[in-house]
Amino acid sequence: MSELTNEKIFYERFFALHHDAQLIEVVKAFGIGVFRRSSVLEGFATFLDETNFRGERCVEIGTCNGLTAVVLARHFDEVVTIDVVPSDVKRGIAKHLGVKNIRFVDVRDNAEKAAAIEMLHFDGAYVDGDHAHDTEADFALVKHAGRVLFHEYWPAQPAVVALVERLRLQGRVVTQGKLALWMI
Repeated sequence: MSELTNEKIFYERFFALHHDAQLIEVVKAFGIGVFRRSSVLEGFATFLDETNFRGERCVEIGTCNGLTAVVLARHFDEVVTIDVVPSDVKRGIAKHLGVKNIRFVDVRDNAEKAAAIEMLHFDGAYVDGDHAHDTEADFALVKHAGRVLFHEYWPAQPAVVALVERLRLQGRVVTQGKLALWMI
């Protein structure tokens, strides 16, 4: 990456973090390390606002430390996160911030993930799980919501790029940075 590109990325992430009181509180209480690989520093909140991604219930596949769940909780009555890789940090962050409309569900494997999602009614989904292996299967679990947001829409994740490009033929796709929203 060029120095100019790196500088632009730094300023975007700095702005995303420092203009969000909840995220600043997370840094103070949990440190900057919990933000590693999180899309909240990649224009996530702005993208949600600009695309009017909101509703009653959002299913999130792969929340890691719960930061995206916290931001999604501002836009949905309830956020249900499904994670194959458990993390107690996400519960601690939500509790510390007083966010009560997130339900964290840890599952052992993809079969258990599918069973948990099958029992839910939801009108939005955020897919941010195992991009290399589960992108297609995760989309199949949530596509009936009619609005699916993807993280990692960039060349380093060809499975996500390929799926999103195919979805352009089946609905409307809006992209910004590494985020892509498919809507029917």
